[in-house]
Amino acid sequence: MLNNCTFQGRFAADPEMRTTQSGLTVASFRMAVDRDNVGQDGRRATDWLNFVAWRKTAEFVCQYFRKGSTALVECQCQTRSYEDKNGQKRTATEFVVQKIHFCGPKTEQRVDDGGEAPPGYQQPPYQNQQPQQMGFNTQSQRQQWQQSAPSGQQSGYSQGNPDDFSEIDDTDDLPF
Repeated sequence: MLNNCTFQGRFAADPEMRTTQSGLTVASFRMAVDRDNVGQDGRRATDWLNFVAWRKTAEFVCQYFRKGSTALVECQCQTRSYEDKNGQKRTATEFVVQKIHFCGPKTEQRVDDGGEAPPGYQQPPYQNQQPQQMGFNTQSQRQQWQQSAPSGQQSGYSQGNPDDFSEIDDTDDLPF
């Protein structure tokens, strides 16, 4: 028997993490998944699906995904029965996450939106000290750049010598 499902969608809300009585970590979340077909009104129908993730996968989901995050989820379909508060027997269908992948742009995992950064992440400082034109056509351009460049090794890098790079003769025919 085969029970594999793959969905791509957006988190409808932040995932919720809890711990079972036996000490297992579980995360629940809901995703909006658009259907492929377009209706008569020109819009795609959206399914709202319930997911559950266990152990390390649950911790990963809660740490890196937020409302609006786009993800690809590999999962298995599971149906379970339970009794509600009124004693009525109910059936719930949910998807048990096996793997989850980031799908959206990196801006979705921004650090400045209140989310946590991945371990070891450091936002790089903005640096725009190098000239826009990197090729030096004349001796005066080399001297001009050397004079405008910051002195010393403030960032731990040496300035290098523009004479280290020789001009390439591009008048030859290509061998192919």
